[in-house]
Amino acid sequence: MNRAILIVDDADDAARVLAAVRHKEGDRLISVDDAMALHEIARDPPDLVLSDVVMADLDGVDLARRLGKLGWTMPVVLMSGVYDHVDLPGVHFLPNHSMSTTCFALLRNC
Repeated sequence: MNRAILIVDDADDAARVLAAVRHKEGDRLISVDDAMALHEIARDPPDLVLSDVVMADLDGVDLARRLGKLGWTMPVVLMSGVYDHVDLPGVHFLPNHSMSTTCFALLRNC
């Protein structure tokens, strides 16, 4: 698909698995922690942001809200192993870091 996907996660293991799988689809992947997310988006805007919800410096919900306030319009997908649901208009949600068919279908369609 040749898209730039920014993976924002403070747990490297989840980001590594996602990166390996999406790379096979032809996507360019950039992985950063929550502290660097806004800087990276301003430096090199991605086509899609895939972010964990629970992180130390900037949680995924706040990241999505800040992106909206700053005028960014790229799709945002939030993932969480803690929460079952995040209600944020215009933001997609996956209830865990699973590599399920649902996850990949969502990423293909964003």
